Amino acid sequence: MLRTSRFLKKLNENINCSCKRLQNTTVNEKQSFRQKAWQAARQRYGNYEHVHYSSFLEYNLGQLNKFHQTNQTAFPPLEALRGMESELTVKNVSSYPHNWMEDYEFYKGASDEAGNIDAQHGTPDATVQPSTVPCNGCGAHLHCVSSSLPGYIPSEIFKGRTISELQTITCQRCHFLEHYNIALDVEVPPSVYVETISRIQDKYALAIIIVDLLDLPSSIWPGMQQILGSKRPVFLVGNKVDLLPRDSNSYLTHVKSCLKQQFVQYGGFDALNIKNISLISAKTGYGIEELITQLHKIWQYKGDVYLLGCTNVGKSSLFNILLNSDYCRPEASELVRKATTCAWPGTTLQMLKFPILRPSDIRVYHRFKRLFSERAQRAALEKLRRDQAKETGTVAAAQLIGNVGRTFEHRVDVEDAFAMSTGTQPITTLNERKAEYREARWVYDTPGVMQPDQLTPLLTTQELLRLQPTKMLRPRAFRLAPTMSLLLGGLARVDLLECNQEYLKLFVFAAETLPILITDMQQAEMVYERYLGTPLLGVPMAGEDETRLQRWPGLQCMEKDIVVQSGALLNRQAEKQLNCDITLSSAGWLGLLLPENSECTWRVWTPQATGIYVRKPALIPQADRLVGKHIRYSLAYNTAKPFVFRK
Repeated sequence: MLRTSRFLKKLNENINCSCKRLQNTTVNEKQSFRQKAWQAARQRYGNYEHVHYSSFLEYNLGQLNKFHQTNQTAFPPLEALRGMESELTVKNVSSYPHNWMEDYEFYKGASDEAGNIDAQHGTPDATVQPSTVPCNGCGAHLHCVSSSLPGYIPSEIFKGRTISELQTITCQRCHFLEHYNIALDVEVPPSVYVETISRIQDKYALAIIIVDLLDLPSSIWPGMQQILGSKRPVFLVGNKVDLLPRDSNSYLTHVKSCLKQQFVQYGGFDALNIKNISLISAKTGYGIEELITQLHKIWQYKGDVYLLGCTNVGKSSLFNILLNSDYCRPEASELVRKATTCAWPGTTLQMLKFPILRPSDIRVYHRFKRLFSERAQRAALEKLRRDQAKETGTVAAAQLIGNVGRTFEHRVDVEDAFAMSTGTQPITTLNERKAEYREARWVYDTPGVMQPDQLTPLLTTQELLRLQPTKMLRPRAFRLAPTMSLLLGGLARVDLLECNQEYLKLFVFAAETLPILITDMQQAEMVYERYLGTPLLGVPMAGEDETRLQRWPGLQCMEKDIVVQSGALLNRQAEKQLNCDITLSSAGWLGLLLPENSECTWRVWTPQATGIYVRKPALIPQADRLVGKHIRYSLAYNTAKPFVFRK
C-alpha cells in the first residue's frame, strides 16, 4: 500500500507539471529564438516568390545590411535591386577608345585631304597589296584591305612601312586585346583553324595537348585524333591546376588519373600515345620546369613541337612562359614577340614559333646543377607558405606556384646602333634564313579549335571575365530536396526529379562571381525568365545592350535524364566520397554526395543542351572536407577553406 501511494503521488506531480507547461506555452506570447529565426528566414525572401535561396542576396545584401537570422527585415524588391546593380556587379568594360591609332609609332594622322577618319577602324584600302609579315600577336599576315579580316591595320599605319618596320607592330585586333581588353569580331571560318592545324599530319612532331582542368572534358576536342594521326606522340598537359581545391595531400595524383581517363575516353587517343602527363599553371609557373625536364628527357631534339588544344585553355600563356625558359634559345627570347593572351577565345589565328635550344649533355648537366642548387630554397619557401596557410587560412598561401628560371643567359653582342662610324642597325626580329636556324627545331603556338560543348562563343568579354575564377575554387554545398531546381547563373539548371531520400547534398564548383539560386521545379522556368539579366542570375548581363537577352538562346535539357545510384559502404569508418560529377560545360560542375543504398534522377539544362557529362570518379572526391556546417533554417552550408593538409 505504501509503495502504491507513493507511485500515485509522483504520477500526480508529473501530470500537474505537464499541464502547467502547456498552459504557459499557450498563454505566453513570447517566441523562442528558434521560432524567430525560422520566421525571419521565411520572411527575408517575401519579395521573391518561389525563391528559397539566392547567393547574391545572401552574400551581397545580407552582409551589406548585416542581416541576422532574428532580423525580420526582408530583402529589397527587384525594382530597388536594379538601381543597386551598377554598384554590386562588375564594372563595365572601358568604352571604345577613339584615339587608339596614336598608340602606334608610325601613325601620322588622317589619310584624306579633309582630315576625316573612321575612329573605330581607320581607313581600309583594298588597292594596297597585303604583306607577308605575320602579326607578332596572332600570326596573321598584316594588311589594310578589310577591317573584318585577321591581321588588319589601318592604311594610315600600313602604307609606306618597310618589312623591318612591320615586324615590330601588331594588328588592330591584338592591339585592342592587349591594351583595352576588347575583342573585335573578325571573319574566320572554323575550317581555317582545322586547315592550319592539319599541317602537322605528315610531320614527325610532338603534340603537346593542353586541357583546361576546370572545363573537363569540354576542353578536349574529339576530332583532334583524326587530324594528328593515330600514332602521334602526345604530351598531355592539364592547365589551371592552381585553381583546383586541395582535398588531400595526394590530390594531384588523383587529378592526373582523371585527366588521363577523360582524355582517352573523349579524345579518341590510345593510352600508348601519351608519353607524359603534366599538371601546370601557366599563370603562376607551377610545373613548367618539370615539363621542360620531361621534354628534354623523352622528346629531346627529335622534331618540332606543337602546342594544341581548344580555345582559351592557355596555349598562348604556355608559349610565352616557354619563350623565356631553358627550352628556347637565349638569343631568340628577345627577338620573338609574345603571343596575345586574353580571356576571349581564339586570340591566336595563325602559328607563332620560337627555336628550341638543343638539349646537349653539357647543357642538361648545367641545368640540373641550377635546379639542384635551387631545391633547398624552393623547399624552404614551400614550407613557409604551407605554415602560413595553416595558421592564417590564406588561400593565396596554399595556391600552387613555381619559378621558371634560366640557365643560359648568353646574348649575341650587337654593335652600338647609334655609332656614326659603323651605322649598324639594331636586330629587332628573328631571321629564320640564317644558317644556325636552318636545322633548328621549333615550338609552334597553334590557333585554338572551338569545341562544340564550350559556352564561350555565346558570352561577351565582360561575361567571360566574370565566369573565370581568379583564385582557388571554394566549393559551395547545398541541400536539395526532390522537385527542387538549382540555377547556376543563367548558364545551367539542375532539377532533382526523384530521390528516395529526404534531401541530397551537392557541391557546386564554379567561380564565386557566378550566383546560385534555388527554387521549386514547377516554377523554375518562370523564375528563370523573371530574373534573367538581373544580379540574381548574373550571366548573361543585360547592361546597356537591350538586345543582349533577345540573342540569348536560353536553356534546353538533355533527351535522357541522369540516374545516379550508390551502393552500400564497404568501410563505414572511412570518409564519404563524392559519387560522381555532373559537368555543366564552361560554367563549372556539380559534385553529388549520396547516402548509401540511394538512387536519384536528375534533369540538366544548358544552352543547346551542350557540355553535360557524368564524370566518374569525381575530380575532387573528398570535397566534404572543404565545407563547413549546415546553416540553420537555410539550404546552404557554411563555406570554409578550399584546402586541407590531410591524407
